[in-house]
Amino acid sequence: MIINKSPIFNIVLLVLFFHSIVLSQSIITKEAYDNRFTPPEIGLPENIPFVKNIIWGENGTFRKLNIGPETRIEELKLRRKMLQAHQWLGIITLAGLAYQYDVGKELYDGNDSNYWDSHYDKHKAMGYFTYMTYMSTASLSIFSPPARKYDNNINSIKFHRGMAALHFTAMMAQPFLAKKAVENGKRYNDLMDAHLKAGTVAFFALSLDALGITFFK
Repeated sequence: MIINKSPIFNIVLLVLFFHSIVLSQSIITKEAYDNRFTPPEIGLPENIPFVKNIIWGENGTFRKLNIGPETRIEELKLRRKMLQAHQWLGIITLAGLAYQYDVGKELYDGNDSNYWDSHYDKHKAMGYFTYMTYMSTASLSIFSPPARKYDNNINSIKFHRGMAALHFTAMMAQPFLAKKAVENGKRYNDLMDAHLKAGTVAFFALSLDALGITFFK
C-alpha cells in the first residue's frame, strides 16, 4: 500500500475521490449515445475526427479487416464500455503518477542518499506501471468506435482532447529523456531536468484534465 505525506499527493487523492463520485456525469453522459433513444439506423457522423476516420470510417482499417460489431448500435454500446474503462484506468494512472511525480521530485531536489537508495527503484517501477496504464487508457479512447455525432461547440470534451494532446506528448517524452540521460553522462543534468519538466507537465495536465471532466459540462 502506498503511503505518502506529501500535500500534492493528498490533494490529488481528494480530486480522485470526487472524480469517482461524479464519474457517471462526466464524459460518458456527454456522449451522443443515449439509452433512452436508439433509432434502428444510425450512420457515421459527418465530422468524424481524422484518427477515428482512419480506424472506423467507411473505408477505415477496422471496416476492411471486419473488426468490431456488426451494427452502429452495437458500436455505440461498445464505445460506452470502452470509455468507462478509459475513465477508471485514468483514475488509476493519475494516482500512480501523483506518487511517481512526488518521489521523483524529491529524488531530483534532495541530497539524501538513504532516500535515493530506498525510493529510486520504487520511482522507476511506478514509472513503468503508469506508462503502461496510461497507454492502455489512451488506446481505449483512440480505438473506441466514433460517437453518434461530434459537437463543434467548446465544452469539456474539447478541453479533454486538448489536455490529452499535452499530457500524451509529455508521457511519451519522459522515458525517452530518462534513457538518454543514463546513456549520456555529459548531458545527464540537462536531460534529467527536461525529464522532470516533462513529468511536471504530464502530471498537472492530467490533473487539470480530470478536474475539467469532473466539474465542467
